[in-house]
Amino acid sequence: MAVLLIFLCFCVDGKRHLFMGRDDVLLDTVSAGQRLEEGLPKLSANPPRYSNATRRVQTSAIRELFALLARPDVMSLAGGFPSAAALDLDGLREATKRATARSPALAFQYGNSEGYLPLRELIVQRARETGIRLDAAQTVITTGSQQALDLVSRVLVDPGDRVLVESPTYLGALQAFRFQGADLISVSTDNEGPDDLEEIIVRQRPKLFYLIPNFSNPTGAVMSVRLRKRILSLAKIHHFHVVEDNAYGELYFNEPPPPSLLALATEEEREWVIHLSSFSKILAPGLRLAWMSAPVELLRHIVVAKQLSDTHASTLAQLTAFHYLNAGSLEPALSRIRHFYRNQALAMRRAIDAELTDTSFRTAWPEGGMFFWARVPGIDTSAMLEHAVGCGVAYVPGEPFYASKPDFTRLRLSFASASVEEIGVGIRRLAQCLHSAHEMSAEHEVTTEPSLRTA
Repeated sequence: MAVLLIFLCFCVDGKRHLFMGRDDVLLDTVSAGQRLEEGLPKLSANPPRYSNATRRVQTSAIRELFALLARPDVMSLAGGFPSAAALDLDGLREATKRATARSPALAFQYGNSEGYLPLRELIVQRARETGIRLDAAQTVITTGSQQALDLVSRVLVDPGDRVLVESPTYLGALQAFRFQGADLISVSTDNEGPDDLEEIIVRQRPKLFYLIPNFSNPTGAVMSVRLRKRILSLAKIHHFHVVEDNAYGELYFNEPPPPSLLALATEEEREWVIHLSSFSKILAPGLRLAWMSAPVELLRHIVVAKQLSDTHASTLAQLTAFHYLNAGSLEPALSRIRHFYRNQALAMRRAIDAELTDTSFRTAWPEGGMFFWARVPGIDTSAMLEHAVGCGVAYVPGEPFYASKPDFTRLRLSFASASVEEIGVGIRRLAQCLHSAHEMSAEHEVTTEPSLRTA
């Protein structure tokens, strides 16, 4: 009888090992003594409990800070979530009543994985008003934009695939890509981006490029039209997907941002664009609703992945959103929301000018979104956070927003959820914290005793 060889390959301690055996001999019948004699590794009786993916990500730095919100002694300028004062609670209550009164059986029933069709049609109608040419078949409702990122990652990214990300960028996206085992490549999108962007793309051969072009989280920056068009052209030439996350695009203070990449794209370029947009910042985060647009073939795979995830977004939430939009309530509410956040941002800028001008704190004025992105030369903001909490104020250190080479002197402040008075108190406490941090750093230089780590 011909001898059939079986080749088994597995990893131990990061090294690959090759086993050969006959088809009529089971490897697990080989004694431990024989393994040792042959110099083969002993199989572990206790394999790892969790998957490799769990070792690639850590819990969100921002979610960890949420525990501080329950502490009355800490003023949080960390969380980037809407203020209750910005939500149209009365309008949402009425929309929920209409959803449950007019179609109660539907509201509490399973729904389509793609999403409630009348809501998708209203989304398409609004998108067309901003220059985005869509139909309902090109859209899917997701349970928040974070699920959209997860679905895109699971459908497009294999372990070892390269993903381009802005430096810095949204840490939730970094977590989603890392969980899939992506190799993240940081690219600066300041001004017009790097001169060698095409060379980077040719060298790295990315599977996708994740962007937040409008009022980015965390920087608040807006990408130029020229760079948007450049990236679209490169995507068409080099065949990588552009994931456009537009979570903050409608929260402008004065003038709207430039057209989205999807609106700017030619027919050929559209085949490479995935557009994400969220209702969390403009309607209500508790509804957990967002939507994505992509080429129809890609969406078919997205829908299958969604069926394995949550089957469909909440039908009741979708009906509530539909009735709210269908009543014409969103546009007036958006006008109020923009005015509200502009006043919030002005309050933070006034507080910064009043309290922080004599410190090393530096920041730029955002034109939309929810954040100030600051730099504090000489201070490691991650190391300072515990001291800041002791001073009664919380922020998000800049470090988690970087895929590589973090700038430890950066921090993010949110003006979204605190009141004007609370913003003033928080900035005053931050100023006190920075003054004492600089004093501690100066003492450290003289005494060499442990103190706040300097950047």
